[in-house]
Amino acid sequence: MKPQVLPMSEPESQVPPVAPPPDKQGRGWAWGLGALLLALLGLGVAPRLERERALDRRAEESKQPPLVATTRVRRATAKAELTLPGTVLPIQRASLHARITGFVGRVHVELGDKVRAGQVLAELEAPELQAECHRARARLDETERNLEFARASSERNQTLAREGNVSHEVSEEARARANSAEAALKSAKAEVERLEALYAYRRVVAPFDGLIVRRNVDPGALVTAGSTSGVTSLFELAQTHALKVYVDVPQSLAQDIRPGLEARISTLDAPARGLLGRVVRTSGVLDPGTRTLLTEVQLSNEQGLFAGAFVRVRLLIERDVPPLLVPASALAARREGMTVLVVDAANAVHQRVVVLGRDLGSQVEVLEGVSESDLVVLSPPDTLNEGSVVRVAQGQAAL
Repeated sequence: MKPQVLPMSEPESQVPPVAPPPDKQGRGWAWGLGALLLALLGLGVAPRLERERALDRRAEESKQPPLVATTRVRRATAKAELTLPGTVLPIQRASLHARITGFVGRVHVELGDKVRAGQVLAELEAPELQAECHRARARLDETERNLEFARASSERNQTLAREGNVSHEVSEEARARANSAEAALKSAKAEVERLEALYAYRRVVAPFDGLIVRRNVDPGALVTAGSTSGVTSLFELAQTHALKVYVDVPQSLAQDIRPGLEARISTLDAPARGLLGRVVRTSGVLDPGTRTLLTEVQLSNEQGLFAGAFVRVRLLIERDVPPLLVPASALAARREGMTVLVVDAANAVHQRVVVLGRDLGSQVEVLEGVSESDLVVLSPPDTLNEGSVVRVAQGQAAL
């Protein structure tokens, strides 16, 4: 029996799509075109309507007083921190110069050595000065012998004068020669003492306990006496067990700086480490060039702080009358000077010329011109003048 072969059917993908009726297709195109026209109309009309509304609002606002942001003037706290730059200095420092002219014989110390007061640092050789000392001693011996002879002659002439063998004039002349010899002896002794004292300066000694921070000579070098600008020092000695820092305090806080005031010293390599110091003294007068008060702060060197380091000194000040504070944005530079605008109870603006203290960044100290709880305008526009009426914005900015 032969197998029955069935005819193959066409795949579905090859079946042509059925087109929609002509009336439904035309209706879809109409709806799409209408939606596009409406969208284009909205894009053109909506912005114009919004601009018109904005112009109406602006015109309405222009008829009203200007709207300003304000804040209250407040008084600063009694305790304040003042941070000033400074340089660490040894508690004592001295440049040691030669007192006599000569050659360096021996040097007993090196750079960085610790020395005690009176310790010999170097020895100088001065042959000319030594010869002068010998000559002065020889003159002293001569004047002593002359004095002995003059005294003996005076006594002999006085005896002869009493016996009538010589005149009184001769006796008085002998006494005068004895007095001159005695004066010459005193002068010779003084010259010997002067030269010996000067010759003793050939030994350069430390005036106090300290550290040799600079050595400028070597054996055999010629040194000149004196400490003028052209003469090099032999050594520089510093005492570093305690340190001092000089800072310039502004005039606005000069009245609050007193001896015993606490200070915290921080360095660039360890800014979080605060070393305790104390104000020990001030210059007592303001520098007319900078209007600052020179203040000395001392601290112990237990942490091994290097003299010469740059530090920041934070003074903890407690003021009797703290100043007033206003935001920096409330200040306006006008023809009269630095001013602020104050709003009264009737919302009228009054211009106040102020005297400023420290600039704290976002806030500024005001020493004169405003009172506590005055309402000041923030970022005042140039159009506001004396007597202008304003509207105060709700939710005033806090100081």
